Amino acid sequence: MFEMHHYVTITKDGLYHVQNAVGGMFGQHHVHTKEGFEMWAKHVKGAFVHIVKGTCDCGLQDGFVRDHTGNVTFRKSP
Repeated sequence: MFEMHHYVTITKDGLYHVQNAVGGMFGQHHVHTKEGFEMWAKHVKGAFVHIVKGTCDCGLQDGFVRDHTGNVTFRKSP
């Protein structure tokens, strides 16, 4: 059985970059502020979430989502 993993990189600017992956395949990459990340994390409670500090060269800012096909949308958290 495949399970989704969420790889989170906290960057120097305080943003949380989340890369979803299932079975070695990458899915969404979404970016949050700390507050937005905490709200998102409530929805994946009990899931595999791996957090590190580092850099991300995705070019996305808070509220943006890149899907598995490369399409970028904006979904600002309330």
